[in-house]
Amino acid sequence: MFLSALSALFYLSSIYVAAGASCACSSVTIPVRVDTLVPKDVTDIYGGLKSNASSLRPVNATYDVYGVFCRPDSYFFLGVLQLLVHGFTYDSQYWSPPVEEFRNYSYAAYSCDRGLSSLAIDWVGVGLSSRPANSSDVQFLSCASAVSQVARYVKTNSIVPGLLPFEKVIGIGHSAGSGLLNFGAITEGAQSPFAGLILTGELIVQSGEIPPLSAAPPARDVDPLRWGALDPGYITSLAGTRSAFYPPNATSFSPRMLQFDEFTKDVGTVGAYYQILSNSLATNYTGPVAKVIGSEDQLFCVGTGRCANVTALTAAERVVWPKAQRFEVVVSQGSGHCMNLDFFANGPFNTFVHYVKQFTGIPL
Repeated sequence: MFLSALSALFYLSSIYVAAGASCACSSVTIPVRVDTLVPKDVTDIYGGLKSNASSLRPVNATYDVYGVFCRPDSYFFLGVLQLLVHGFTYDSQYWSPPVEEFRNYSYAAYSCDRGLSSLAIDWVGVGLSSRPANSSDVQFLSCASAVSQVARYVKTNSIVPGLLPFEKVIGIGHSAGSGLLNFGAITEGAQSPFAGLILTGELIVQSGEIPPLSAAPPARDVDPLRWGALDPGYITSLAGTRSAFYPPNATSFSPRMLQFDEFTKDVGTVGAYYQILSNSLATNYTGPVAKVIGSEDQLFCVGTGRCANVTALTAAERVVWPKAQRFEVVVSQGSGHCMNLDFFANGPFNTFVHYVKQFTGIPL
C-alpha cells in the first residue's frame, strides 16, 4: 500500500512539473479493445510476424490505458496531438520527470511552451495501465495494437470535456517505445493512424546486440515488496545498471536524475524484451519518419562507429522503411540513450518539435 501511494505521488509530481504557467495537464484513462494473435513462444524475436497459425494464440481483452494529457493554456495548434510512448522498464514519467535543478527535463512542458499538446501513456502491463495477470499477454502485437487504438480513439473522441477530437496524431517513441511504434507500422502499413513517427533511442537491432536475459531478471526477485505478486515473465533492470542509459561522461547528467530513474523504474515482459528485434523487418508505412539518436548512446553508438557518418547511418536505417514519404536520421551530439534525462535534453526536444511541425504542416 505504501509503495502504491508513493508511486501515485510521483505521478502527481510529474503532472505538476509539466503543468507550469503555460500548460494544463490531467490524468486520463482510455479503454482499448485488443483482439489479436500473439506467439505462444514469447521469445519469438519477430513477435509472430513470421509465425504460422499453429504457433499463435488469441488475446482478446479490454484494457485501460493510463495517460497524462497536456495542452497549452493559451494558444495551441488545434488538431495536432503528440502520442508519447516510453521505453522498456520506464513509464509515462519519462516524458516529464519531476526533477528540475533549474533544467527542463519535461518534453511535455517544452512542447506545451511551443503550442503543442501531448498524451504520454503507460504501456499495457506498465505503470497505471491495466496489467494482465499473465505476462505472456503483454507482447509487441498486443501492445502495438493498444497504442494504435489509443491513437484512433483520440481522433474520434474528445479526450477531455469540451475539446474536439484531434485530426493528426504524431507518434513519438523512446527506445522500445520506438520499437512498438515501428511494429505497429509493420502490421498496419498505410492504414496506420499516425500522421508521422519520431523514433528516438532506437536503431535496427542485430541479434548479437541483445544482452542476455539475466540482465533483466524477474521483477518479483528484484523488488519482492513492490512486485512480489507478479508472474516471473514480468522483468526489470538489475540495480545499478541504468547508468548505461546515460552518456559515459558522468558530468553529462545529474546524479539525482540517475537516482530518481532507479527508484521509479517499472517493469517490462520477456516477450517485449526479445521482440525488439522485429524492427529489422520492412514496413509498408507511408507517412514521414525521423529517427533521433544520441551520439553518446551506449547501446548503439559509443564504441561502434555506427553513428559517426549520418549519411551512411540514414541509408542503412532507411532500408526497412521503403515506402515512407520521407526518412531522416539525426544524431544529437552529447546525448545518451535516454536523451530526455541528461543535460543535453533541450537539443533533442527542439528536434522533436521541429519534426512534429514539419510532419503536420505547422509553420516552422
